[in-house]
Amino acid sequence: MATGELQLWEEDAYEFDLENPFTSADDEPIASLLDAEAHHAPSVSAAASAARRDAAAFISQVRFGGELAAHPRVAYLALNYVDRFLSKRQLPPWAPRLLAISCLSLAAKMQRVAAFSIADIQGDDEYSFDAANVRRMEDMVLDALEWRTRSVTPLAFLGFFLSACYPQPRQPLQLAAVKARAIDILLRAQPEVKMAEFSPSVAAAAALLAAAGEVTAANLPAFQAGVAACPFVNSDKLRECGEVLVAACGVGPMRATASADTPVTVLGHHRSASSASESDWTVGSAANGGGGDAKKRCMGPPSQWG
Repeated sequence: MATGELQLWEEDAYEFDLENPFTSADDEPIASLLDAEAHHAPSVSAAASAARRDAAAFISQVRFGGELAAHPRVAYLALNYVDRFLSKRQLPPWAPRLLAISCLSLAAKMQRVAAFSIADIQGDDEYSFDAANVRRMEDMVLDALEWRTRSVTPLAFLGFFLSACYPQPRQPLQLAAVKARAIDILLRAQPEVKMAEFSPSVAAAAALLAAAGEVTAANLPAFQAGVAACPFVNSDKLRECGEVLVAACGVGPMRATASADTPVTVLGHHRSASSASESDWTVGSAANGGGGDAKKRCMGPPSQWG
């Protein structure tokens, strides 16, 4: 184990909370989130989109194959690592699966998931990566991430936006349902490659507006006003992200009730808020396999292209 890796796990002595990535009580939540956002927001190029789809497909396969069924946020964090890596490094055609395995391994460590095995998630495939190759790829990922493993994701902004929209909530159970549905939407939409085009704050705002439209449509204007009051949220990006969420989650627009200042598309009814679950972690082509041929070309070790 490399010294840096040992230091990483020693510093993260507790399970990493995706909704609260801070390590210091002195951090001012929104200021710290916005400052860190630029370092953590990936931007996957068109050239890297095929690799991203293959990696997302494998992560979804593992997610629904049983190995991580009880830990959907491991898959979420792993794909975030994939996006952040691909936004900075090029990947050989044979390597998306190795990248996915390594990111799953790192995410499982960050989430303190003990029941995680590199061998188990690869199953009985004829060609598989050994622990040494996975470890080398992990080191490359950590280097690309500059050891910033406590990712600032959209989940970290949900509490802020809820407080901004309802500083003194009168219906805490209803707001909890909105938050739960927003998390569900984000988990389900993440494999869509276009989601990597939006900053975490914009994705969080779009998901909350979509969730509010489903759970508490009568209060949607209050949510829209709260988001519109945040100067760092670009209204055009917010609208675009809302449209991607609609397409990614396989539902049609319920209505477009936003004002000219806050143009958003609200997700339609797909399921009731009470049935929302983190178990639905897949959308579109990301769940339909992909990368099958690539696994037979995976024998080259990372050291050959690092």
